Amino acid sequence: MDHRAVMERLSFLPKLYLVGGAVRDLLAGLEPEDLDFATAAPPEEVMRLAAAHGIRAVPTGLEHGTVTLLIDHHPYEVTTFRRDVETYGRRARVVWGQSIEEDLARRDFTIGAIAMDAEGRVVDPFGGQQDLKRGLIRAVGDPKERFREDYLRVIRAGRLAARYGFSIEENTLQAAREVAPQVLEHVAVERVTAELEKAFRDPRPSPFLRYLYELGLLGRLIPELEGTHLLLQDPRWHPEGDVLTHVLEVVDRAPPRYRWHALLHDIGKKDTAVRRPEGYYSFPGHAEVGARLIPRIAQDLRLPSHLREEIATTTALHMVPALTPPTPAAIRRFQARAGPHLEAVRAVFEADGAGRRPPEAWRFFEPQPTPIEPLLKGRHLIARGHTPGPAFGPMLQAAYQHQLETGETDLEKLYQVALAAGSKPR
Repeated sequence: MDHRAVMERLSFLPKLYLVGGAVRDLLAGLEPEDLDFATAAPPEEVMRLAAAHGIRAVPTGLEHGTVTLLIDHHPYEVTTFRRDVETYGRRARVVWGQSIEEDLARRDFTIGAIAMDAEGRVVDPFGGQQDLKRGLIRAVGDPKERFREDYLRVIRAGRLAARYGFSIEENTLQAAREVAPQVLEHVAVERVTAELEKAFRDPRPSPFLRYLYELGLLGRLIPELEGTHLLLQDPRWHPEGDVLTHVLEVVDRAPPRYRWHALLHDIGKKDTAVRRPEGYYSFPGHAEVGARLIPRIAQDLRLPSHLREEIATTTALHMVPALTPPTPAAIRRFQARAGPHLEAVRAVFEADGAGRRPPEAWRFFEPQPTPIEPLLKGRHLIARGHTPGPAFGPMLQAAYQHQLETGETDLEKLYQVALAAGSKPR
């Protein structure tokens, strides 16, 4: 719903303003992702007035002054004017404010400290519109004070700069550098990961990632990335130079759905780096080494469990099509290892190659004329008189390996292979 229509529906709230990123995006000529509002009414009053006007209100953050109002099944956050908020990553102290100017004074950056009323009048006490025109991310007031109120703002500064193609104002950047060593001590890792997720939805996350790297934050989050800017690669395959630059370029090229995979695809290179006489490094076995690191890294970053196996698979397999002759058996083995993650492996392989992949490598992703999943099952052994037990595993595995190597689909022949690997029927 258009912001004007929403404000019309919420006109019963006193001193209602559109605030935050929505105003910033509107002034920048972008479509806002979310509409957030501020009002002089305390949260309990917001809930009472909403109910009186037939709008469902959900107390999603009363301690912060926030109520979510549902209009045509769409949620809109309405927050009471606030001042002097301190979060330090995990806890918050909130004091209700008396005016929109007070509320804007406690926001992080000038381009987000702008409000708009229902008539489209803009309240901009800190020059946010001018900074939008200049392309600057500038803290409201004293940047160190703003960052210490919520250290996550150090990370947000880089994300917003990357999203809009802006620069970070000199004093703000210097303050970010000075407080960066304290950021991860005060900010829950889940909040940091959420900022990375937001950045991965933008067209080019790499400036944000390099900002985090230069502040020392990316290397603390993922120690295996620290120092990778020093690892020069073979210029024949990597004209971009060092490992870090390569990884960030792959992240930019990858579809948003696979940007975690791209960020971590070469995570094993630091541990496998071997310096060559020519001055660059080679990384023997880095894909398999990296895959073994993924479970711990994914846990550290609090990534969802469904991503962990998928990222480990893409990390392990992203080099196979480039290094392996595409024989039918090799393709079947590859697709069997990829399993349900074949499309993810393809996305990382494509982003990693930057258009330099040999045509035959793409055969690894083509549909196969024979099934990839195991044909001989435990039920087939039971039907032939076998009693379920420890021997089933080796028998079925032998049959499956034969199926992948030869393309065999005849169940009786696969059974004979299984029989040779196990016991006779009892």
